[in-house]
Amino acid sequence: MSIHKRTTKTKGASWVVRWRDPRPREKSFRTKAEAERFERRVGYGLDTGTYRDPLYDRVTFAQWHERWWPTVQVGRAPKTVSQYEWALRLHVLPHLGPRRLSTIRRIDLEEWLAELHAEGLGYSSIRRARTLAGMALSSAVDSGIIAANPGAGIRLKKPPTKAKQALTAAQVEVLADAFEERYRALILVLGYGGLRPGEALALRRRHFDHLHASLIVEEAQSEANGRLHVSDTKTHKIRLVPLPESVSEALAAHVRQHVEADGDALIFTTPAGTRMRLSNLFHREWSQARVRAGLPKWVTPYTLRHTCASLLAACGVDCGTAAEIMGHDPAVYLSIYRHLYPGDLQRAAAALDRARRQVARVSDGGELVLCVEGHERVTA
Repeated sequence: MSIHKRTTKTKGASWVVRWRDPRPREKSFRTKAEAERFERRVGYGLDTGTYRDPLYDRVTFAQWHERWWPTVQVGRAPKTVSQYEWALRLHVLPHLGPRRLSTIRRIDLEEWLAELHAEGLGYSSIRRARTLAGMALSSAVDSGIIAANPGAGIRLKKPPTKAKQALTAAQVEVLADAFEERYRALILVLGYGGLRPGEALALRRRHFDHLHASLIVEEAQSEANGRLHVSDTKTHKIRLVPLPESVSEALAAHVRQHVEADGDALIFTTPAGTRMRLSNLFHREWSQARVRAGLPKWVTPYTLRHTCASLLAACGVDCGTAAEIMGHDPAVYLSIYRHLYPGDLQRAAAALDRARRQVARVSDGGELVLCVEGHERVTA
C-alpha cells in the first residue's frame, strides 16, 4: 500500500491511497490524515484476512435487498413469498431501506422492533419482520458486504400461548349437517382426519383408499395474490391418514356422486367442478353454516384440525401417533397440544408416588434409616 499526493488544476491537491485486492485499487481524500486512517484500516484487513471492499460501506439495505430478495424466493411456497413481500414492503424497507448496511447497529434494530410493537403490530408480524431483516443481514455477511450481523441473537418476548379451541364430536356432526350435501364430506374429513384445509382441497380421487379407509396426503393448495397454487405439504412429506369407517363411507358416497372416474380428479370442488378456494368457502358457505349450527365466530376451518387433535387425545391415542396423523413433528405437536394430555402428567406423578412409597423412612435413635421393601434396613 502507498499514499501519494496528487494535484490537479480543477480539484487542487488530494491524497491518494493505492492498494491491491488483488486488482489495483485507489481512493482519494482531501487531507493526508483521512488518507492515513483509511490506509491503516485497509492494511489491517489485508493483514488479518478481514478485508472488505471499502465500496461496500456505501451499500444500503434497499440496494442489497434488490440482489438478495430473488434468491430468497427460490424453493419457497408462493403463499410464503407473498407474506414475505408484504412484510418487507410495509415494515422492513420503509425503516431500514435508506440505511447503509455498515451503519446498522443492534440498538437500531431493537428500537425499530419496539416501534413496530408500539404501533400495535402483532407478535407474528413483528417476528416475520425481524426474521427477514436478519436473513438479509446474514446474507450480506456471507457475501462479505458487512463483517457481522447486528441482528444476531435478538429475541422477542413471546406472548402467552393460548390453548387451541376445539369442538366436540357432536358439534362436528351438527356443523357438517348445516352444510349443503356436497360439502358435508369435506367437513367430516377435516374434523376426523385432521388435515390442513389446503391439504383437503388438494386431494384427488387416487388419494382415497375406501377399502382401507385411508387418505394419502402429498399435496397442499394455497392462495397468494389471488392465484391458487399446489405444492408439497407444509412438512414436504407424504403421509397416510386413517379415517373412521363411518367417515370413509361418507367420503365414498361423495366420490360416487360428485367426482369423475379419473384418478387425478379433485375430490372437493365447486358445483361448477372447479377448484374450491378456502377464502370463498369461509366467506360464503362456512359463515352461513356456522350460524345455522349455532357455533361461535371463533370456529374456522382450522378449528376442525384442532378438534381432531382433541378427539385423538380423548380417545387415548399417544402423542407420537397423533403427530404422525396430523403431519407434525412430535416436538412441534407437543408444543401446540400439550394441554390435551394432562393425564400423562398425572400418571407420571402417580408413578413417582408409588416409587416413593416403596421406601419407608423411620428414625432409629436420631439416625436416619431406610426400610426398603424386600431388603434389610440400610443406614442412610
